[in-house]
Amino acid sequence: MKIKNVLVSYAKAINKEQKLALKAVKKTLKKYNIKYKVSKREKLKGKYYKNKDLILALGGDGTFLMTSHFIFDKTPLLGINSDPPNREGFFMESDAKNFEKKLKKILGGKFKIKKLHRLEAFIGNEKVRELALNEFYVASSKAYHTARYNITIKGKTERQKSSGVLVSAAAGSYAWIKSAGGKTMPLESDKIEYLIREPSIGRTVSKISLNKGILGSKEKVLIKFEFGKGVIIADSTGKEYKFDSEQKITIKMSKKPLNVITF
Repeated sequence: MKIKNVLVSYAKAINKEQKLALKAVKKTLKKYNIKYKVSKREKLKGKYYKNKDLILALGGDGTFLMTSHFIFDKTPLLGINSDPPNREGFFMESDAKNFEKKLKKILGGKFKIKKLHRLEAFIGNEKVRELALNEFYVASSKAYHTARYNITIKGKTERQKSSGVLVSAAAGSYAWIKSAGGKTMPLESDKIEYLIREPSIGRTVSKISLNKGILGSKEKVLIKFEFGKGVIIADSTGKEYKFDSEQKITIKMSKKPLNVITF
């Protein structure tokens, strides 16, 4: 694989190991005469991704997720754990110590591409910019308020009250939704999983049947609040998008999977 230009997204260094990891990655790229742009993950912009042959996410899973939000083409992404003992690294295929070895494999074409499916969301007819690799979370704009909404799945609509709705892609089935009681799926599956967080059962809502489940790739999850403002966020790391009760939320499978480098 020819690599001439690389984007390096990194997490803020909080210890010596993470600072050394960034230094090591930059040194290796220079050694192989590869041009690179370095950006803190919080300051990433769409224009930074243009004309890049490879994107590196240096940090932990949070950095990987934030970096993936702006990848809308087939540019491959490699995760590099900057501090393996202290950072979660589910998506990370490399670290500072073996990065040069992994880079040489990429340059020699000795790697594989894993396609991870992602979700897209709409507020009314307006598309949420970020694509979610893990999940979209829909809840009241105030975390301590109960969300009151109607949810529609496979043509069935149900009135619910809860602390929010998780809608997950396969990669996310190993993360938050799993901790909340969901099921894991094969990592490259194109199915969608949904789960209602802390459903409120009482006088006004005596029972719910659409509490969790796995849907096909062409299914949608529709949510419309009864009143008040709601919020939707991708992967717990993206921008918070607020919406009003008259705006319908639509979540479905995106046609733009993420190309992740693996070995």
